[in-house]
Amino acid sequence: MLSDDRRPGTGLGRTRRAVSSVSLAALLAVVPLTACSSDSESSTSPDSGAATTPAGSAGSEQSSETAAYFYPPVEGATLTYRNSLDIGEFTTEVTVNSVTSGADGQTIVATEVSTGDETVTVERTLRIAPDGSLHLSITPGLTYAFGPWLGLTYEGDDIVIPSLADLEAGRTSSGTFVEIEEDGERGDIAYTVRGAGREQVTVPAGTAEAYVVEIDLTFTMDNETVSRTGRYWLVPGFGQVRQEIGSSLGDITIELVSSSVPLP
Repeated sequence: MLSDDRRPGTGLGRTRRAVSSVSLAALLAVVPLTACSSDSESSTSPDSGAATTPAGSAGSEQSSETAAYFYPPVEGATLTYRNSLDIGEFTTEVTVNSVTSGADGQTIVATEVSTGDETVTVERTLRIAPDGSLHLSITPGLTYAFGPWLGLTYEGDDIVIPSLADLEAGRTSSGTFVEIEEDGERGDIAYTVRGAGREQVTVPAGTAEAYVVEIDLTFTMDNETVSRTGRYWLVPGFGQVRQEIGSSLGDITIELVSSSVPLP
């Protein structure tokens, strides 16, 4: 983790925290988002063209080739991620607590335990809608337990990643949410999600073909605006294996080290 002199409330100042936190805010709040797509259609609409089987349908499972999960939809699955910053490293252990299916799709609840100089535990919820879109709760923050560790909380709707079919068709989704600092200062964060194609990626856990998703973030506070772009490597049917995002705290890289569920 970061040294004490880089933590909130220890002389960094609000502007420094705001600049750094934009990179920590987002791919993952409580009200489903009606995402705005690039062609003015909702990317979460059942008519968006996603070639998926509804996850909640009786006797059917969503095709792994058309599902961009964040974690494997396997109850009891455990994963270890290495989080690397220019100023240090820490690990995150993930446990998939539950996987449930219903009329609104498939919901996965996972616990993330990030360990460095201290340990922070958060619970993350994600949902695969019947159209194949991925809905990520922003409450914990985007890069694991950074939000709670920095004393940041978030209000707003889920971030929505369109289905693979929509991403490959060039559709995007967008939305906004609010970041709240310990002193009560509030900043607005706008985001846009887009697909960046497929590529082979190698991480400590192995090599796999992943779909790259980019999220552009624009953070505004007191008329100051900072922009960042995050890249996420999602293996269809499995989940995230790599994440990169820049910040004033340094470049952040997150890689899958091990998993109880084999990579495809």
